[in-house]
Amino acid sequence: MPAPGGNTTETPTAASGNPNWQGNGADGSYYRVFDFKLTPDMTTADLDNPSSALSKLITYIVKGAASASQYVSVVNGGGATELQIQIRDDSIFVPGGDAANAQKGFRRTDVLPAIDKSRALTGVTTFHQTIRLDSSAPLVLTHGYLLASIELPSGDHVWDIMAGSDFDSENTAGNPTSNSQTIRVRDLGGNTLYSVSLSYGQAYNFGITVDWSANTLTVYASSGNGALSQVAGPTPNDPKAASANGQGEYPIQLIKFPLPDPNDPVAQRGDVPHKGIQESITQEHVSFSNVFYCDSLPNYKRLSSLIVAAKKCRLPIDSQPGYVYSPITPPTHSSTDSTILPAPYTSSKGLL
Repeated sequence: MPAPGGNTTETPTAASGNPNWQGNGADGSYYRVFDFKLTPDMTTADLDNPSSALSKLITYIVKGAASASQYVSVVNGGGATELQIQIRDDSIFVPGGDAANAQKGFRRTDVLPAIDKSRALTGVTTFHQTIRLDSSAPLVLTHGYLLASIELPSGDHVWDIMAGSDFDSENTAGNPTSNSQTIRVRDLGGNTLYSVSLSYGQAYNFGITVDWSANTLTVYASSGNGALSQVAGPTPNDPKAASANGQGEYPIQLIKFPLPDPNDPVAQRGDVPHKGIQESITQEHVSFSNVFYCDSLPNYKRLSSLIVAAKKCRLPIDSQPGYVYSPITPPTHSSTDSTILPAPYTSSKGLL
């Protein structure tokens, strides 16, 4: 498959200072619908203030028992404003508050953008995100890490972005898998569509197009401020992906998978939310920016002209009211503000 910057047709991305890229980069029929737009005036404390502009972009934060700002930070530095997602030893999600179902196998923090599911999970939609890892908070690559996904109520992922080692119930020695030093985009069956070597401090830009009717995936990627290029697809997805029917979530996340516990029966080791071994965490986080999605012309026509004017992907930066572009330069500091908890999250199927 071609690498970014290869012989495929390149199209610009918001990560490169141009928000015009919207899926196929050719016919102009794709338009920005939801923009998780981080602005320099946003702060970590906003995450715990339900009236803040930042909180209104979020449906829910899956986290441990402490306040949201203990796990998620808004980081403003010399470059992009980023959302930094952290996991700690207490990053244990308890669905529905039922301690018996505590996900002790995972260490996880998920931010669920407030997408319109009836729009995002139908037609043709493209999901964008820029991901950056930090050498001051390195991942333990003998483990697997889920960084982003479209998760259906069944727990299946229409697509996901993974880093680190694949989970293997027989790998009780905790050896890294051959792909542990990569970030990879996978389909619902866990098949790798695109893989790139993992490097700390590097911004990785992904645009993943889902054609919900044709049940295909197309992957676009670049690094740094480079323009996105097509690196995979269109590729048929598992038939289960076609059953979304407007249901599911689009989390940006940091979920650390466990290592298999040799004391657990082999048949139980695959219950990764609840079983397995997690070592104590020193510091682990991942940063996100340029999170938004676009949809196709038929869905776009259902919008009012006012919304279209504000959200249209193809407007140049200086014509897009309120759009603040920051180049992908790593910020230099973080915040540790804390206040109250977000609203309760009710969906507890699958990984959520």
